[in-house]
This record gives sequence, C-alpha cells and structure tokens, in this order.
Amino acid sequence: MKPKKETSKVLHHSLFPEFIQLYQNSLVSRYSKENLQNYPEFHSISEKTIHELLTFFLEYLYPSYEKRKKLDAAFDALSGFVNHPSKIWGILGNLALSIFRFGKHFPMALKAGMSALHSYVTAHSFEEELVLALDAQENPKTFLESNFAMEKLISFVEREKADAFRKDVCALFSIFSDKELVRKIVLIMEDILVKMESKQSLYTENDKNGISLGVSILKEGQKIFDLLKKEEMVLVLQAIDKIEKEFYQKACTRFRTK
Repeated sequence: MKPKKETSKVLHHSLFPEFIQLYQNSLVSRYSKENLQNYPEFHSISEKTIHELLTFFLEYLYPSYEKRKKLDAAFDALSGFVNHPSKIWGILGNLALSIFRFGKHFPMALKAGMSALHSYVTAHSFEEELVLALDAQENPKTFLESNFAMEKLISFVEREKADAFRKDVCALFSIFSDKELVRKIVLIMEDILVKMESKQSLYTENDKNGISLGVSILKEGQKIFDLLKKEEMVLVLQAIDKIEKEFYQKACTRFRTK
C-alpha cells in the first residue's frame, strides 16, 4: 500500500481518539486467548509471544491517542526518510567507506531496513481508509458506538487495499525474524544518529527523533522473535497473516452489501 502523504491527516480528526480506541480493542479481541482457540494450528505459540506481538501492535503500530500525538512529529520525519531514501544516503556519505565499516552486505541491510520501515509507515495509511469509511456514515459518532463497528468499517475497505495492508504488516514482521539483519540495520541507523548529532545545524530534533523511532521499532519488533526457533517464527508470521485475512473476510461476508 502506497503511503498517501507524510503528515497524518487522521490524527486531527475529531473522532480519532475514539477510533483508535476501537481499533485497539479490536486487536486485543483478535489476538485474545479465546479467539486463538479457533486456530488449533497456532496453539503451540506461547502466550508470552502472543502478548509481545499484541504489545507491539498497541505500542508501535496503533498506539493510544496521547502517545500517538507525542510520536507524530517523529513519525512524519521517519516517513520523510523512508519515502525519500536519498536523504539517508546523504547522511551516510561515501558508499565505499560505509561498506568498509559495515561489511559487504551493507547496501542490502540498508535496503531491508528501509523496506521494513516503509511497511511500518504504509501500515498507518490503512487507518486513513477506515476513517474515510467512518466519515461516509450518516452519524459517525453514533456509528463508532454501535456493535461490531470495527468489522463494519473494515468491510467498506476494498479487498485490494486490505490485502496490501496485510502484506505490509507481514513484511514488517518478516524482517524482524532475521536477527542478524536487524542487528546490522540497527547499527547503521545508530551510526546515522551519531552523524546527525555532529551536524546539528542540518538536522532538526524531529529528524533525530524519527531515526530513533525507527531504531526502537526494529529493536522492539525483534524482541518478539529473539528466543524463537525458526519454525516458531514461521508459525507467528502465518498466524498474523491468517488472523488478519479472516477478520477482513468475515467482516465482508457479514456486513458488505455488494
């Protein structure tokens, strides 16, 4: 899914606090112990892993309104770097020197890092689709308070966009499962921060916070997979894909009228 713009429009929507609470509640329900009982193939995933996965969703993908406001400027800055990778190259400077410092896989690691963060950024554009659907309702505030409001909203989203969103989220977690790659990406981004600090007249506090946010996302995401075996990692990725896919499909079956 292609990000619409770097500055979040929905954050300033009058009903965004209620909307994000609805989204969080839906995530808690989807990854609850009760709902996971419907997926016997994922029973071997530990409660600890599910808890860490849900925490990541709630803290980084869809944080509370108050936290989102604090992160907004950093998120916009991160979006700017992700959507315009040349900015990163400008900070790092000489490619040959970077390869010498970080190894021959430096270009691949940097590209993978940008890809992971791009998935993070584009995941946020999905909420714009949902808020547009909310605005199309006769009484949006009353609609948010209705039963199955989240399912109804998501049923308005085109399948192509819903599929793209799900793939973005899965791509993000797929990067997290490669521990060595994430380690290299974090090293590179921390080096970018050091260079920013040395050129304070060129980079704003928001720029630095944006890169710091990227580092935090990568580190926190990797924690989910830190102690898992390869087959367990694959299972977690399959679980995310299937749970999100079925949530959308069931919503469409139940509420889509055409």
